[in-house]
Amino acid sequence: MKTFICCFLAFVFLGCGEDEPKNKPSTSPKPEATVETVPKEEHERLLAEEESRKLALAEELDQAREGLAEAESELSVKNETIESLELKILELTTAVQTYRKQVKDSKDSLAALRKIGSAEYREIYERAKGLEAGAAILLFEGFLEKYPDSPIASRAKGQIRKLQADLRILQNRKNARTLRTWDVKLKGEGMFARVVDKEVLFELVGRPPDSSKKGSSSEFRQMSYLWKDYVLGQGGDYYDLVIERTDGKVDRILFSK
Repeated sequence: MKTFICCFLAFVFLGCGEDEPKNKPSTSPKPEATVETVPKEEHERLLAEEESRKLALAEELDQAREGLAEAESELSVKNETIESLELKILELTTAVQTYRKQVKDSKDSLAALRKIGSAEYREIYERAKGLEAGAAILLFEGFLEKYPDSPIASRAKGQIRKLQADLRILQNRKNARTLRTWDVKLKGEGMFARVVDKEVLFELVGRPPDSSKKGSSSEFRQMSYLWKDYVLGQGGDYYDLVIERTDGKVDRILFSK
């Protein structure tokens, strides 16, 4: 029994000394890493493609930069144009406002001018209705001396011209004769038979004609002279005296309404 136990212990100790620990690292050699390689021609081809792509990208980048620069330049020009237009609009707006103010001031001034002498003119106009033409003319002439720049001055001038025409008519009618009287007078002075200057005819009638016109003949020198309200008709009516001449001689005498 003792012999068995001693043998067992010896076996245990010897067996434990020969066994290697389970966790002892392996000392077997590691496999070497393999590196994949490509042929040289393929490598150069891929490198050339990358270089070409890089150049294309660089060219596109340059073109994009140029386009951006052009766009910025166009935008700058447009901004300048817009600023110029805005300035012109501002100038035009100012000019329009100034013009409107001037128009308003002018209207105000014109309204004020129209009031100058308006009351005095109405008074003179009413007074002139009951006066003879000569006295009425003096009234309107006095108004023009006092208010020469009044817009109503043109009315006063028009009244003076009308009154002067009335005076001429009255003066003409003072020297009016019947048509037979004029005919006898001209024949008595030989106006139908001899050539006389027109001034001689005018002196015989008493004054220059109010109007004259040439005849239609190209062969003869024809003239027609007219004196307003120079013929006294039946019933006290007045007519215009017309004398027609050819080559310095009186052809006929007539009256016109």
